[in-house]
Amino acid sequence: MVVGYVAAMADVHLGKVMQPDGERSLFHSFFAGATIGSVFASRDFVCPNAVGVDIGCGMCAVKVPELSKHALSERFLTRLHRQLVERIPTGFNSHEKASSEMRKAMKQLIEKHNPTAHTRRVIGDRHVRQIGTLGGGNHFIELLYDEEDGIWLMLHSGSRNIGNITAQHYDELAAKQNGTSKENLAHLAIASEAGQDYLRDMHFCQAYAMENRRFMMDSFVSAVRDLSGRAPDWDTLVNIHHNYCECEDCVYRDPESGKIIRDKLWITRKGATSARKGQLGIIPGSMGTGSYITRGKGESMAWSSCSHGAGRRLSRNAAKRVVGVAELNEMMEGIVWDSDAAKLVRDEAPVAYKDLKEVMVNQEDLVEVVHKLLPLMNMKGY
Repeated sequence: MVVGYVAAMADVHLGKVMQPDGERSLFHSFFAGATIGSVFASRDFVCPNAVGVDIGCGMCAVKVPELSKHALSERFLTRLHRQLVERIPTGFNSHEKASSEMRKAMKQLIEKHNPTAHTRRVIGDRHVRQIGTLGGGNHFIELLYDEEDGIWLMLHSGSRNIGNITAQHYDELAAKQNGTSKENLAHLAIASEAGQDYLRDMHFCQAYAMENRRFMMDSFVSAVRDLSGRAPDWDTLVNIHHNYCECEDCVYRDPESGKIIRDKLWITRKGATSARKGQLGIIPGSMGTGSYITRGKGESMAWSSCSHGAGRRLSRNAAKRVVGVAELNEMMEGIVWDSDAAKLVRDEAPVAYKDLKEVMVNQEDLVEVVHKLLPLMNMKGY
């Protein structure tokens, strides 16, 4: 049983749902599992399906203080986009060869986070070569500018294949132990061997996702430095998850007694960003619409959380039905991106997502805006 209540963020929406004919729908919520944009607390269980298949998926951003919007020509942005395509694999692709830095990173991740024997057997050369890769779907890389025309580098990615494999393994284990389906939010007792194993492997995947974003940001920074001679201010770096579970100090009002309770609880954020008081966060919009750097207000009724983005308004299939190539190119006018791929990413069109400005207004009690960022260059995973 969850502690207190489930908090729905401003971008809340159903996830992927399969009808018998294979069409994705937003109407069969019974089969949707955990709702994207939900946060809940537990004392004695963890739910693998609520964390999801992209364990540790999140955002990374850093400012390049010596660059300004006016100094970047379309030619510069086009060359930068080309460099990123060459340096950072997308979709199901990996680096052709694992570098010594990748192997060292994986070795350190295993030593520090001690995944289970099951996950150690699963880890292979592919997962080493996926460190520093973007993936697909809503994952992206962008160069943006803030209200003072300062330049920011931003990216969105997660734990790639290792997170998916880990999630599926524990989804099946939890469903078997509970005698139900994973979509019914089958769970594992934290005190059990299986629960402890999941926490170990989940934390390993979260750390892998963090390292994956760090490697990509290093590649992004190197490309910008090669073309401009400018370096970022690493003190501005933000690297955060929005699909994860952590044990946190919590303060909440018990809905039955009305009493204020302080407790250590496991907080699961499914498509939600931590917004503890003073904590910096990143709330991205859709491709072409911009993003926000935020500071958390620590609102206990939201389990110190906020949205992880704008949230989908249309399912992927619905977006493909209503958005054509010409329409998407028109929406992306003024932004350097791979327009040749428009047919492949119509499901990521801005109209497929809610209005981010409205989402931000609806969570003014959760975060304050530090910077509003608008894109100059976008690179999608597909």
